[in-house]
Amino acid sequence: MTYPPAWRSNGSVEAAVSLMRARPFAHFMTAHNGLHSTRIPFIVDTEEGQPVRLRAHLNAQNPQLSDLDGQEVLVSFSGSSSYVSPHWRTSLDRAGTVDYEEVKVRGKVSLIEGIDFFIDLINDLAALLEPQYAEVGDYPVWHTSMAPEGYIERLFPGIRAFEIRVTSVEMISKLHQSFSEADRQSIISHLQQSDREDARAIGTKIEETLGSS
Repeated sequence: MTYPPAWRSNGSVEAAVSLMRARPFAHFMTAHNGLHSTRIPFIVDTEEGQPVRLRAHLNAQNPQLSDLDGQEVLVSFSGSSSYVSPHWRTSLDRAGTVDYEEVKVRGKVSLIEGIDFFIDLINDLAALLEPQYAEVGDYPVWHTSMAPEGYIERLFPGIRAFEIRVTSVEMISKLHQSFSEADRQSIISHLQQSDREDARAIGTKIEETLGSS
């Protein structure tokens, strides 16, 4: 028996990259000096559409940095999620559950000392994230060139930048694929009525699976 079951595995690299870029604030998990997890934003770099590298930074005081160079790590990107009530299906014969999407990336860490890497990282994070909040106001995308003179140089000693060379990418899409179309249609209808953005997003994701499973 394999886990997760095959019907939950999403083999679309394009979908995995899209989720990582839409939801870059991920759990960075290490186990070489005890168990640690920190939520930080990541940049994903691709070659020919394949994720090959993640870039990020930690506060220099973070204990995860101890002996981090060369370690194998796990990064978990969380997509949308929503509770699904038994009442939303065609019968009450099975319990409620949570539908969700996530991407798990494994790889090896290299600490990067140069300030140029850090500046490029900060600029890339701003270029990724600022347009996602464009509705807040008509502002140009922030760039380190807009910072006061010397600010980045003063900030740099307090952080540690790193990259992760990707060894595996696993995307999970748990979207009621194992249920009947009637159940899924009913769930979609209920989720679309929710005030929760994530619930409506999961409803859309379930709708996209209809006819493909």
